[in-house]
Amino acid sequence: MAGHQDPNYVSENPFEGRGRAMQGNDFPDAGYGFAIGGGFFIVLFVIAMIVEFATR
Repeated sequence: MAGHQDPNYVSENPFEGRGRAMQGNDFPDAGYGFAIGGGFFIVLFVIAMIVEFATR
């Protein structure tokens, strides 16, 4: 176990700031990213299908 006597113990990272890491769940953020990315490619696919049917 890491303790204060351990030379690898880091008490505070000055680059983290006062807020530290987000305490919330990452699942909703991952879901939003998946939906937005997937939606973008679905929109591109639909546009390509419309162009294909329009040029027949």
